[in-house]
Formats: sequence, C-alpha cells, structure tokens
Amino acid sequence: MAAVLRLFAPRASLALHARQLQPRILLPGLRHASSESPPKPRVLAKPERFNPPSHPARIRSKPKYRFGGELSKDEKEAQKKRRYPNMMPEEGTFLYWFLTQRNLHLYISLSVLVSLVFGIWLEDFLHNTPFRDILPPNDMLLAHPITYFTRFFEVYAMHVQYVSAQTAKMRQDKVDDVTKRSEYRKAHGLEDGDDKLGGWTAKASTDSSDAAGREGGKASLPLPSALESPTAVDTETYIDFDGKQQPIKKKWFGIW
Repeated sequence: MAAVLRLFAPRASLALHARQLQPRILLPGLRHASSESPPKPRVLAKPERFNPPSHPARIRSKPKYRFGGELSKDEKEAQKKRRYPNMMPEEGTFLYWFLTQRNLHLYISLSVLVSLVFGIWLEDFLHNTPFRDILPPNDMLLAHPITYFTRFFEVYAMHVQYVSAQTAKMRQDKVDDVTKRSEYRKAHGLEDGDDKLGGWTAKASTDSSDAAGREGGKASLPLPSALESPTAVDTETYIDFDGKQQPIKKKWFGIW
C-alpha cells in the first residue's frame, strides 16, 4: 500500500510541504516584523441621550406623496367644486345653512316633542271623558274659534270635576273597607291592643261611645260626617287612612 502511495505523491512536494510546516509547529507565536502599525478599531461617537426608535422624541409626520406635478389654480378650484355622492352641499347655499343651523334644529325638535305630548293628552282626554257628546264640532274651530275653545274648556272643567269625584269615591271606598274591618274585629273580640293592620284601622272619636257600643253587644263606631252620608262627597277635601280630613291639592295636568 505504501508503495502505491509513493507512486501517486511526488517526493519533492512532500519535502517542501514539511519544511513549510516546521516553523509553525515549533514556534507558533513568532511573527515577522513589519513597519506598518496594525489598524486601530473603529469607535462610534457617544450619543447625547438614548432615543429608542420605537419612542421617538417627536412625532414624525408621514411624508405626503404627490403623484404628478403641482396643480394649477384652476385645477384646485375645480377640485373644490367636485361633487361626490352623500357629500355636504356647498357653502353659501340654503341647504347648507339649513343643515348647519343649530337653533333651527333645536326649535324643530322641541316642536315635535310638544306636539307629541299634546296629541297624547288630547287622545287620552277624548277616549276617557264621558262628556264627549257635548264637545263642540270640529267645523266650529274655523268658523267660531273663540266659541269653540270656550265650550271646549267648559267641557274639560266638567271632566276634571268628574275625575276628582271618582278619585274621592275610590278613597272613600278604601276608608269604608278599613272601617268595616275594624268593626268586625271589635265585634268578634279580635282586638288585643296590638295594631295588627299596620295603622289601617278607623279610630273612635270618644271612648264613651265605644264603651256604650260594647255594652249593647254590638261594636258601633262613630263615623265622620263624610262617612255618614256616602252620597255627599266633598270634592275639595278627603279623609286619609288615619281618619283625618285633608284638603285636595290642585295639580296641573295631574302632575304639578
């Protein structure tokens, strides 16, 4: 095998290569002298402060790309007058003034709301009043407006009195119901001194009448004048659940 390798590798080239490797193996740190000094490393200048690229000191405006040359004055005016769908009308026109006038929009909004409230009140009045037959006809509004409104307000006053009477009657029925419950409890000996109805009991005016009623075997409770005659309903006052007479407070439109 060695003989075959010798045939392929010339002997002179192997000797030359051995002489070249000998100084590197024996003296690895030896360096040939040179007149040129080694190059100095490049040192970057120290910045004044650290500004990371993701947090710049100032917001950099995006560059404005312009395609083509500068527009002329006529082209700029034509660009301003160019119209597109769903754009605001031009300044100085009536439609532009109508869309940008705030006071006008406020007036329109309040007018719509007031008209809706008035319409609801009128429909409720015409639907619930029992005096609809005596209301003035609609054709009288243009022929005799003063007479129409005078008669209309008279009918409305009658409607208010009717509603007040119905409300007083409902309160009277509640007071009568509480009085009957109290009489029933006293007649069956259920009164033990504790107010089990939570204050919803009729109070006697005198102790003597209550004692006389118990001696007779029947619980009789003196009623106020408003309770003695249910038909005579006072529309100016009402009796609360404690048996006290309270004045009815006037309200505008049933609210104030």
